[in-house]
Amino acid sequence: MKNVLSIAGSDCSAGAGIQADLKTFVANEVYGMTVITSLTAQNTQKVRMVEDVSIEMLKNQIEAIFDVIEVSAVKIGILNSKENAEVIYDELLKYKVQNIVLDPVMIATSGKSLIKDETKDFLVNKLFKMADIITPNLDETKEIVKMILKNENIENTDNIEKMQSYGKIIADFTKKWVLIKGGHLSNSAVDILMNKDGIHILEGEKISSNNTHGTGCSLSSAIASNLAKGYSMLESVKRAKNFVLCSIKNSIDFGEIGGTVNQMGEIYKNIDIEKLY
Repeated sequence: MKNVLSIAGSDCSAGAGIQADLKTFVANEVYGMTVITSLTAQNTQKVRMVEDVSIEMLKNQIEAIFDVIEVSAVKIGILNSKENAEVIYDELLKYKVQNIVLDPVMIATSGKSLIKDETKDFLVNKLFKMADIITPNLDETKEIVKMILKNENIENTDNIEKMQSYGKIIADFTKKWVLIKGGHLSNSAVDILMNKDGIHILEGEKISSNNTHGTGCSLSSAIASNLAKGYSMLESVKRAKNFVLCSIKNSIDFGEIGGTVNQMGEIYKNIDIEKLY
């Protein structure tokens, strides 16, 4: 079994963050480990509080794993501070880590910025160029392009043509893969996967659901799982996209506040748990 590490924040409601990543790792048949960057007090509606772990704790978590365990892929989630991002960058360089999937958690669904500008700058100019693939949503794509071009007057990423155009800007800048997630498009669920050499338009089923908390975390950790198992980047993304679709179809409903995706839902449908134990 391959070992995959999530470097991300903790979501106490367990819909996103490292909790979603661990469920995703289990569902994709890899051994999951975690390095916690931040503790969050949140639910499916809002984040109430964020508290970063210390630099010393962050560094020791990473080294405790890499010093003794072979890691086949790493997923990186929210990095709330530049100091945390710098430690992670240095440590991943030191251990020559491969198969890095970076989910640039920058902007909330409401449009509110989640991290400081200096952290965004370090992500774009350092960590993006280290990662094998980044997975921004539409708002994050716009923000990244603004930073690359140093131009505030960037149109919204609201159609496939702009997704392709902006994706090319990012891929040319990073020289790596980029997956522009189109889940927020009004009438389709098209994702654009590209690098400097080519482009893949990935069609998908559009599901109307209020239970989508954790989709981005689950997608990126599923991609990391697939890369660890030896799949190509294109196949890893396709399989991860299908996995998230099933997770939404089997989602957990918390009522009026909205629910979360259910990474184990398809497995539960196909296994009689009561007969296992």
